[in-house]
Amino acid sequence: MTTPLPTPPRATLPADTAASLAEFARSCKAAARAVSLYPGQHPAIGASLARLAEATVRLTADGPLQLQVRPGELLVSNAGLSKPDQSVRELAELLHQHLIGAMTVNAGADAGSWRTLLLLLSRPPDEVRNDGGIAHLWATAGGPSVEIREIDYVEVLREKRGLIVAIDQIIAAAVDGTDLQLDDESIDALMAMLGDDAQLDEMMARVQAAADERGADAKTTAILALLRTMAERAQKMADGELEATLRKLGGLTARLSADEMLRLMAHRGDKSADGEVVGAVLDSIEDEDVASFVASSVVAERGATARLAHAFQALVPDTDRRRRIAALAEKEATAGAGGADGEDQVFEDLFDKVESMVSSYSDTKYVSDEYGRELWSAQTKAVDVEQTADDPPERVAAWLSSVNDGALRGLDHQLLHDLLAIEEDPDRWRDVADTTAAHAEDLVRVGYFEQAWELAGAVIRHGQAVPERTEFLPQVLQRFGRGTHMTRVAAHLRSADDAAFKQFEQLCLSIGTPVIAPLAEALSAEQDARSRRRLRDVLVGFGAQGRAVVQQLMNAPNWEVRRTAAFLLREFGGSEGLKELIPLLTDDEPLVQREAVQGLVLNGSTEASAIFVNALGTVSGRTRDTLVAELVAIRDRRASTFFAYLVRHLDRAKHHGVYLASIEALGTFGDSASVEALELALGVVNWWAPLRARRARTAAAASLRKIGSPEALDALRRAAATGNRSTRAAARAELAHLQ
Repeated sequence: MTTPLPTPPRATLPADTAASLAEFARSCKAAARAVSLYPGQHPAIGASLARLAEATVRLTADGPLQLQVRPGELLVSNAGLSKPDQSVRELAELLHQHLIGAMTVNAGADAGSWRTLLLLLSRPPDEVRNDGGIAHLWATAGGPSVEIREIDYVEVLREKRGLIVAIDQIIAAAVDGTDLQLDDESIDALMAMLGDDAQLDEMMARVQAAADERGADAKTTAILALLRTMAERAQKMADGELEATLRKLGGLTARLSADEMLRLMAHRGDKSADGEVVGAVLDSIEDEDVASFVASSVVAERGATARLAHAFQALVPDTDRRRRIAALAEKEATAGAGGADGEDQVFEDLFDKVESMVSSYSDTKYVSDEYGRELWSAQTKAVDVEQTADDPPERVAAWLSSVNDGALRGLDHQLLHDLLAIEEDPDRWRDVADTTAAHAEDLVRVGYFEQAWELAGAVIRHGQAVPERTEFLPQVLQRFGRGTHMTRVAAHLRSADDAAFKQFEQLCLSIGTPVIAPLAEALSAEQDARSRRRLRDVLVGFGAQGRAVVQQLMNAPNWEVRRTAAFLLREFGGSEGLKELIPLLTDDEPLVQREAVQGLVLNGSTEASAIFVNALGTVSGRTRDTLVAELVAIRDRRASTFFAYLVRHLDRAKHHGVYLASIEALGTFGDSASVEALELALGVVNWWAPLRARRARTAAAASLRKIGSPEALDALRRAAATGNRSTRAAARAELAHLQ
């Protein structure tokens, strides 16, 4: 009679473990706040990360810490705190927001690793998911010190029913470490599947596909979840039905490989529900299923491996039974071959060796006597590595430092550098360069800009060194110019040193025009003065090529991009593209109008001045008021030529206010062009508007006196001596002020 399998309630952590977990959560939350609020070198970050590293050491003293993340709760081996803890709840919520279903913390998690992970967790969850998810980013930025399992809600929460859904849910939940919730209909479908070989094969294929993506242990984890789910349902049945179900589950395990069977059997002695389930299933496995397991492994491996021998002996301790099962396995394998010519003899010879090895396994047939004696001696002298103390702590620390997260990232970095240098085949070099560009893109996503730029520089350097590689460079470099790199670079340029900035500038110039539009968009959204100046310098460095691309941004839907485009055209200088500013003079956004006005005023060309004068004559209302207000506020010395043009060519009757403002503005510059324009304005006679003319002459004379240069004073004296009566009066009045 089979004993029903227990369904243990959720356990409570021991008091010391619970205290360590709470301390870890508090340290983690404090460090998360510090790294998100302070600059990288702030002492608060170092202190909080040091406390977190110490808490990690205490919590992993007995081995890796395996956390299951639930909304508002953290579990260790499915056991939680006896009382709610605010720090644990907040940390669980933070991890859950980033879709972390399980997390394993290993003993090598140091302050640097925690800082990297907490910086990722401080970013908005949507942004992290858009960049590939927290697990993907941690694979790039972190290392083996912390293992993250991310929840895949696409698989877990799909809205369909039936057997395939139940299998998918079990696989996803088992692999991702999330809670498995199946309805009765899905569990009944799973139970019915046990009697259908075709459905079992389909299920194992889906599990294998998941294992190919997630790693070698994923299949064992999923099989454990399947066994546990169906065994829990079977324990509610009558004794006869329970025994039959366990035998069917044994048939399911027979579809595993020898390696997978050994991984499953490793749980057999666990003092847990999983250990009891595995023990009950393997104890109930029938001879035919074991024979099928052996035959499949022998056919796949073309012989009996040591792994198969160990698994077979553990499954069937009795020697006579092993011989019977080996004979059954031979028949099954031979029958499966279909009786092809020569196959029968091949399998007969093969199973002569198989029967001998799996029945009474010994290495002596396959190794020398001397090696066999040494191997047997090693097997009988087990050494507890954890308790050996022949290595000093500093040596152990040096070994550990060679495999920490930073060292492994450095090895990845160096490997890509070496491959770029030594690969001679152009097509394979292109593949290496593509891989390097993809890795650099991931580095940018996690904030490692210098490393990404170093890889980009290596691609450029090695690509230009061999003529056959140069044709691949443009396509590879365009990956570095994508928005992912450039939208994040503005924040980094705020604190990057000059050497890093020069490296970035050279990269942008090497990429060429594809990088201009993303850089312009980054500039439009950036508020920091230093970062804006650096982005502007990079864009201006493109010269005429940059101007052509920036002109295309004038019609961008984002007004900040239009404003930036106008600003860049001003910085490029020259008269090319000035006509593109005309629509921006009437833009709905006043700040865009300001940049367009400044772009024309500070250009210094006659064409720019004429464009503004024409535009001023075609607008009215609020748009005209904005243009005039932006114009009169400009006092940049580069605008003197523009205001001199207005004084000479503006319709004084129609734009009298702008005319007076231009005269007053010229009084702040003092160059020759300003003096000449003011002397001209001082001598203008306007018989049909004498009051306006008088104000203009008075303003011109006052501006000349304000300039006060010898050239300006000579102009006043000439006007006082040779001008008409009104001109002489205005000039003499200002000269009197001087005396």
